[in-house]
Amino acid sequence: MAEAGNDSVRVAFINPGYGDRGFWKDVRNTMQAAADQFGYELIVFDSDRDSKKMAESAQKAFALEPAPDYIIAVNEYQQGTRIVLEAEERGIPVIMLLNDLTEEQKNTYGRPGKELKSWKFSLTPDNERAGYDIAKSLINAARLRFEKHQPTSLCLVSIAGDRSTPASLQRLDGLDHALSRFPILREQRRLVANWSHDKAYRQMENWLGRNGCVDAVWAANDDIALGAIKALREADRTPGRDVFVGGLNWSEKGLEKVQNGQMTMTHGGHFFAGAWVMVLLHDYIAGVELFATHPEITFRMEAITPGNVAYFSQILGERDWGAIDFSRFSLANTPVATEYDFTLQRADDQ
Repeated sequence: MAEAGNDSVRVAFINPGYGDRGFWKDVRNTMQAAADQFGYELIVFDSDRDSKKMAESAQKAFALEPAPDYIIAVNEYQQGTRIVLEAEERGIPVIMLLNDLTEEQKNTYGRPGKELKSWKFSLTPDNERAGYDIAKSLINAARLRFEKHQPTSLCLVSIAGDRSTPASLQRLDGLDHALSRFPILREQRRLVANWSHDKAYRQMENWLGRNGCVDAVWAANDDIALGAIKALREADRTPGRDVFVGGLNWSEKGLEKVQNGQMTMTHGGHFFAGAWVMVLLHDYIAGVELFATHPEITFRMEAITPGNVAYFSQILGERDWGAIDFSRFSLANTPVATEYDFTLQRADDQ
């Protein structure tokens, strides 16, 4: 599916995570699959969730000879500003992915295509909506479980990812919106697990050891949810029956927990942003006008729930991303479309 004339396009991806496991592996792999289809050379620098190594990865990307045609970066560890400013100084086009610069950073340094000309566009998921949906799923699950004796309140323990990443803060904004709208959720504690299964496990273990009230757990990602579930089960609680847990990431273990009823949902699909950013790059190069007026692009994630988990398990089981024709999502390839629809089921149904 490579496009004629694009063989010389070289893209460097500064990956903040691991290249051989977890969420960032899936981002990397979907990006590679789409890059192969569009005929782009992708050079990846993995940073293993280490801020120092991420800074080194950025320098390696900038030191490439010849310079890459585009750099894709993530605002993890608040390093996005440094990368964008260096790209501006060197005149290398840069694209921000998944974690954009914060509003404070944009107000200080500038926005894509305006004050910062080398920053071409950004692609971020609607994390706020996802945080809201996770909270709402906890209420729905409890009401379905206790149909004859509807609960009037649910003790909620919220476990965030971190204190600074835009994705974490936006998911918490969604949670706060749900808390303001649904008083049935009574937040007991708001913890921070640094995206860690083990830390979430210890925090939940400590909370239960203090006889803390917990009917529901809002988790910023699947690893956190799984750590909490482990502690709950060890305390003879039964996720899906007397306590309800929701997460995010579309991880394999998360899907398993949704399938066996221990999780209300795993929100996500945002690792496909690796592929979506290649679609956008293809369209940017093709001159799609959207980027001139709307360079900050968001996409809505999808929730995998007990109602659709069988469908998604079939799609995601083999993780053969190359089997998906990503060109179907391109506005350049479908000129009748006016906005992006990155709904995965849409691609499978075509």
